[in-house]
Amino acid sequence: VFDRFWQADGSSKRKYQGVGIGLSLVKELVEIQGGHVEVTSEEGKGTIFTVRMPFKSAADFVTIKEDVGSPLSQEIASRQSEEWLSNLYRRATLFAPTTADSLVTSDSPAAASSLDASGGTATRPSLLIADDEVAMLQFLRSQLGTHYNVVEATDGQQALDQAIKHDPDIILLDMNMPEKDGLQVCRELRQIGSTRNTPIVLLTARADEETKLAALSAGASDFLTKPFSVSELHVRIKNLVQAHDYQQTLSRQKETLQVTIDQLKETESQLVQTEKMASLGRLSAGIIHEINNPLNFATTGLFTLRNKGKNLAPDQQAEFAEVLNDVEEGLVRVKNIVSDLRTFTHPGAEHRDAVRLSEVIASVLKFLSNEWKDKVTIDVNIPEEETVMASKNRLIQVFINLLQNSFDAVRRRQDDVEQPRISIVSRRQDGKVIVTVRDNGEGIEEKNLDKIFDPFFTTKDVGEGMGLGLSICYRIIREHGGEIRVRSERGKFCEFALEFPENNEQLPSAAVG
Repeated sequence: VFDRFWQADGSSKRKYQGVGIGLSLVKELVEIQGGHVEVTSEEGKGTIFTVRMPFKSAADFVTIKEDVGSPLSQEIASRQSEEWLSNLYRRATLFAPTTADSLVTSDSPAAASSLDASGGTATRPSLLIADDEVAMLQFLRSQLGTHYNVVEATDGQQALDQAIKHDPDIILLDMNMPEKDGLQVCRELRQIGSTRNTPIVLLTARADEETKLAALSAGASDFLTKPFSVSELHVRIKNLVQAHDYQQTLSRQKETLQVTIDQLKETESQLVQTEKMASLGRLSAGIIHEINNPLNFATTGLFTLRNKGKNLAPDQQAEFAEVLNDVEEGLVRVKNIVSDLRTFTHPGAEHRDAVRLSEVIASVLKFLSNEWKDKVTIDVNIPEEETVMASKNRLIQVFINLLQNSFDAVRRRQDDVEQPRISIVSRRQDGKVIVTVRDNGEGIEEKNLDKIFDPFFTTKDVGEGMGLGLSICYRIIREHGGEIRVRSERGKFCEFALEFPENNEQLPSAAVG
């Protein structure tokens, strides 16, 4: 119990104040006078401290005459003077007079926050002081309250609660406090988002290396050893507040810069996509005319050849018909390409009306019935009254392309774990009509998701497609003031989401036949 800094309850949740130096001081004072102190105790009954001092009678003391000129009296006077000057210097250091001019320079954040444009007091930095010694708490408040808005706490748990509640600009913690010590409070504050970067100064009566390292390891920004210089305390707190203010300013600027960069990237992506579409349109306009005329001649010639083939010998007609079928298949593919390219050369040419989405989907499913009947389960959940302002023919073209891709995806899926299924669902959200087309097919690889709407990009085998379908869908939806997005997980699903501006115009209910 006489060891310095020892306490019976050394836990962070102790209920009693003190730092563990009282009995150590008693022991040292007794031994300096040649005495001895000991303790006996029985738990639950009481404690006896016994102080033994050497006995001396009056005769043992020599009376010193007050002879100012004697060497002995001069030595005593010199010692008293040195002790007085030492005490005076210590008090002057601890209670050094400080002014706002000497502590806060004009270019510091604290100065900017302490004075407004008219020279009056504005919002000052906030300071949380936590100490279980009332005298020390009052002393710190008297020294720092002039320059900071002070919040107080008398134990570790209060310090933690007040820090969360007030989010101070800086925190001053005593190392030894009831409930939770300064180290634990410091560690917990570093785990909370709002106080993770708040400067924390720990005050400790211990000056050993282990205590310093423990303070820094717990996340303290700085520490001071008691007794400390008030001037040094002011300067350290001011520097930490200033650094914290600069850090917050940089963090805000970084967030603003990141938002700006993200916006620039999105704008750049849109510009690139728009330029790709424009380039494709210019290319299409130049070649459609050149392709269309020869295509008509070839179609006419194919009709003539079929008639001529009837005059061939029976054993030659089968081979001749197979060749003509190959030629016809190639012409059909060229016609489809020309049709797709024509979409890019005449954007937005069709009139837009309030189109009922349920009718569009019904037409598409009827047109593609041979692709999915008895092969794929299709779930449609679109309210009958849901409408968008659009060209009906072009919307049909979009959904034909999307569903055709879904049919191909569910056919290519290797496992047979799930029944091939496609869902078409609409909903209203944030002033938009959103239609999703989702299949449980093979999905799209993540590396291809950002290229899926690029003209001529395709993952299909040669001869199965030229990569214009989704590009056409993208352009049509954008021309209607909407957006088209894709989500996918390889081997599980693919979902296209079409967003249209909300249309509040109501159409008459469809007639029931």
